[in-house]
Amino acid sequence: MRKDNISTIRTGILAAVAALILIVVGVGLYYSLGFGGAASGEPYIALDKPDGNGEVEVVYFFSYECPHCRSFDDLVDGWQSKLHDGAAFARIHVAYSPSNRLLAKAHRALLRHNAFDANHRRLFRALQDRNRRFATPNSLAQFVDGFGVDRDAFLRTLTSTRTAREVEAGERRFLSLGLTGVPALVVDDKYIINMDLGRKHALAVTDNLVRELLAKRSGS
Repeated sequence: MRKDNISTIRTGILAAVAALILIVVGVGLYYSLGFGGAASGEPYIALDKPDGNGEVEVVYFFSYECPHCRSFDDLVDGWQSKLHDGAAFARIHVAYSPSNRLLAKAHRALLRHNAFDANHRRLFRALQDRNRRFATPNSLAQFVDGFGVDRDAFLRTLTSTRTAREVEAGERRFLSLGLTGVPALVVDDKYIINMDLGRKHALAVTDNLVRELLAKRSGS
């Protein structure tokens, strides 16, 4: 009887652990695919930190592996071209997995060599339309060779200490904001836009925040 009780308890514990693992994996998949966002219907979350001053910065966290980022990208480009004076925009590629880390380094290298425009959509298409995977720096260097950058120059930048430091800094920033998925928009490292309310709505909210912050800083 006692052995039966122990066996029942052990089975219950194992079942509970298995259920917990499934929940964790499911949540991780949910956010990695870009579905994560603010839990409420509020347009944004304001972090408990003081407002900045000077230039208003909008940061767009993304991944070439994220299909939602790809569909959002054209909207971002159109919106960015009309960004208000006194505001800055930056893309940061997340690095929360080995494959993402390599792609984040590629993104930094393309920016350094002014080859971003020639390769940005090519990378989205290669990964998402043709299911291509870039497992090594060499495979990425071969892919971008001749598209605005030389293979060897790109490879040197991709594997440089400077690029590694930039990618690590971007990932620390992503984590310090409490973000868990992409695409994500953040204004001045304080206002996290709720992407669950729609991407056009998210950009409109971002626009309003930028205008309000610029007006406040100009004293008008």
